[in-house]
Amino acid sequence: MIIMKHWRYYLLLILVTAGFFACNKDSDESIPVTSSNINVFQAVPGKLFDVLIDTMTMTTELAYGQSSGYHAFEAKRYDLLIRLAGQPDSPYIAGQISLRNGHYYSVFLSLNNNNVPQALLVEDALGGTRVGFGKMRYINLSDSYINRASRLTIDIKTFTTSDAGQDTARYFRRLSYLAATDFVDVPTGPHSLVVTYPDSTLSLNGNGQAIQVDDQKLYTFIGYGNALKADSFKIATFIH
Repeated sequence: MIIMKHWRYYLLLILVTAGFFACNKDSDESIPVTSSNINVFQAVPGKLFDVLIDTMTMTTELAYGQSSGYHAFEAKRYDLLIRLAGQPDSPYIAGQISLRNGHYYSVFLSLNNNNVPQALLVEDALGGTRVGFGKMRYINLSDSYINRASRLTIDIKTFTTSDAGQDTARYFRRLSYLAATDFVDVPTGPHSLVVTYPDSTLSLNGNGQAIQVDDQKLYTFIGYGNALKADSFKIATFIH
């Protein structure tokens, strides 16, 4: 059961076959009078998932690196079930979730370093943008280890090139696995999103990922895979 608190994010520890949850595709056409919206992102490689809210199918065959998109439901408590696609008798995660009226949520499904599924529930605090800026946040789904005892933490920066030269801004510092930041203001325009070792200039994603920040838009960047392996580490973008 998920108990809402005054925190921006909630880590769901649900003991099932091994599980947690994710979401993000097309919004529901029918929006109830009291409504809440939920989205799922899937970062478990090699698997497809169906997501159900009570007996209602929210999305099917959600693949690695995909989001279901926001889906609207009446604001109340539900049973949430994530199961292997097309296999009704193969639950992966199950639990209760309380959806509050007018609130938006995202669930991020991943595996930790021991291949145990984890689910992170985050309340999406949308709004509050100002002219000349967009907003971004970062979700760290990469459980990477420098050695057997040391879990990697990361910094998130942007490099921006203009006539005045290149400007570097560090937005988030020492993010561990399952960290979910608040949204922060980012100037509009083209940037490179760079993931580095903590307090370092050494990049984990090469020259960075090119991003375009549009006026008053909100972006969630999701890092998943092994951040220490170039052929594994990926960054997905979800535009709210």
